[in-house]
Amino acid sequence: MAKFCTNCGKELEENAAMCLNCGKLVNENNTNNNGNGKKKKKGLPTWAIVLIVVGCVILIPIIIIIVLGIIGYNVIKDSGVNIDDYLNESLTQRGTIGDTLKTDNLRIILTDALMYSSIEGEYFTDTPAEGKEFLVFFFDIENISDESEYISSYSFSGFVDGYSVSSKHLFNTIEGLEELGADLAPGMKANGYIAFEIDTTWKEFEVHFDDYDFDDNEKVIFKVVNEEDSNTNNGA
Repeated sequence: MAKFCTNCGKELEENAAMCLNCGKLVNENNTNNNGNGKKKKKGLPTWAIVLIVVGCVILIPIIIIIVLGIIGYNVIKDSGVNIDDYLNESLTQRGTIGDTLKTDNLRIILTDALMYSSIEGEYFTDTPAEGKEFLVFFFDIENISDESEYISSYSFSGFVDGYSVSSKHLFNTIEGLEELGADLAPGMKANGYIAFEIDTTWKEFEVHFDDYDFDDNEKVIFKVVNEEDSNTNNGA
């Protein structure tokens, strides 16, 4: 069977090692043809393989987290729980007298909570309206952030038996402390009281503090219960 040069197409002599027309080596022709005239396929380069492996290592955990998040969201949603309420509750810390609660910016300790039928001072006596008494919360607060934080009685809100109630400004110091109010530099502390005027028949009282920032809304709640009327103080 006649052979032809793959370079110029000239018929080759039998057992010729080279094309006499163009000088192309016969073995080189066969090598380029790879026996069947097909080019040898090349595999993926090393950099592509590394890129694929690294991509899988990074993407697979992200995909798993997203899937789990979607599943968790659907579980909460199907259970009838309000998502916003669920997220807010997860950022809420609760305590009572003697507890220390922390936000990203402040460490807050409720050192005591006392009831007063009146608060006597050197020149003036704070007296609640008929059928009411003063419920006074004593706080010790430390700034644990890197920036100055202003804290006062207006930073807190009160709820008596589920109803909102405003803090009460009093003229006198109580237990040697003044009403809470201080501009705290990083690492600094302050103590003071917050007073509320409420019915003597109250049962539960909550003091809320909201620490707002750009990332979330952290909340601390201190709760006290009126277990017995004998705890009421008649003066300070």
